[in-house]
Amino acid sequence: MSYVSAHRRKYSQEEGDKAANKFVKACEAIGYKARKSTDKEDMYDHIDYWVKRKNHRNEDIESGVDVKGGNHPHCVWVEFKNVIGKKGWMYGEAEFIAFEMPEENGFVVVRRQELADYAELVVEETFVPKAEAYRKLYQRAGRQDVISLLYLDDLKELKSYKVLRYA
Repeated sequence: MSYVSAHRRKYSQEEGDKAANKFVKACEAIGYKARKSTDKEDMYDHIDYWVKRKNHRNEDIESGVDVKGGNHPHCVWVEFKNVIGKKGWMYGEAEFIAFEMPEENGFVVVRRQELADYAELVVEETFVPKAEAYRKLYQRAGRQDVISLLYLDDLKELKSYKVLRYA
């Protein structure tokens, strides 16, 4: 069984909260409204925020967004299975994933389904050590997760790729 220290858990929570606050401010700066999801939506559906905006017909539409903070520069980890072996956030209910990427001065936003389809296409079904996890599968010791590393340049190949700049 894997152990996460209270210090590490607190640090992760604080970093996640910072990213979430930046995301809300970035949305508000362009006229979007972001409201926090329920605890159940967050935990089971992988939706952190509901974002309301106008479509091309000036009608209000609302989409679920899963916000990912704490990424390494120029790369992201994608989750096929979570730490208990259930479907990962790539198979959640969010319409969009927003990766905080300070090197892009904001959040890289992509459609979740497009990202999942892309990852399934390019990631080899071979388990490797963490240092070799680019477009290959990796599983952390003592956990049931299945994840892979993609580069920011990979995400730029997606049609839905957009950058939501910091406010």
